[in-house]
Amino acid sequence: MFQRWLDNLSSHPDAAFILLGVIALLLAVYLWSATEIRRSHERRMQKIRDTLYISTRLLGQLSIDEQRKCATSEHEHHELLKAMQACKTASCLSPQLQDQIRDCIKNEDSARLALMHKALERECTALSDELSQNTHSVHWGRAIWTIIRPGAEPVALAATAILIGNLFYTQRIAGTSLNTWDSLLPWIQVLSLMLTILYGYLLWSSPKRGTSGTLVKWLALLIALCSLLHLIGLAAAPYALALQLIVFASGFRITGSRSRSERPYAGHTEMDNDASNMATPIHEPIEEDTSSTVTPRRSGSASDK
Repeated sequence: MFQRWLDNLSSHPDAAFILLGVIALLLAVYLWSATEIRRSHERRMQKIRDTLYISTRLLGQLSIDEQRKCATSEHEHHELLKAMQACKTASCLSPQLQDQIRDCIKNEDSARLALMHKALERECTALSDELSQNTHSVHWGRAIWTIIRPGAEPVALAATAILIGNLFYTQRIAGTSLNTWDSLLPWIQVLSLMLTILYGYLLWSSPKRGTSGTLVKWLALLIALCSLLHLIGLAAAPYALALQLIVFASGFRITGSRSRSERPYAGHTEMDNDASNMATPIHEPIEEDTSSTVTPRRSGSASDK
């Protein structure tokens, strides 16, 4: 295929200008991708800084309240509510923690505050570690990945152009119509390879971390590996596409988020040794937190909300 393309290109009078134009286009896409990745990384770091700035105020107030033995004043309680309201705008906090903060604002008690305090401290520590890792000197392997990662866009663009160009080139040479099964096989193969390019690009450029991100990467890798069936021949194209569609459809169920009532708070498992208590609703009292030193709030403070 490439030999035919090179022969046709070399015979063209403006072959050198066409080749330079293609190289310039791919280079421009690479530079644009690298710039966007750098800006996205800077935005992420700024969001982490803002989140830590907002959350540390609430962490400090919760730590002070846990250590004191006497009841808090009306002003201190009002400041705690203001700090929790401010944390609702912290974009880097997880949705589970945001739900905990909202519940503590609506129905405040010592058990909820203790759970929320531990979860907030854990997430702030993780964010602080991420910020520290990105502000220190770049690791050698990470420096190489910083150069390679922006190449996902130009590689995907070039692969798509080659795939579509080869399809129309072979169809024009063959001159076949789409009235038989054999004439549909090249189009099915192209559709399957397009899915491979799409999920290969997502696998290459995805910066996700953690369990959910790893699961998405494995599903994308499985969809890409299904295209290896094309090595058998053109007759394997429908089977490769069918497998890819099955994995694609199953991804919605595997990666789907659980309902609000089935999603325990962060830190819940540390306080419950029984795994069956993982799905315990948040409104049920947690027996192991009854010894918390957080001082219960006065019922009359509901007007401050």
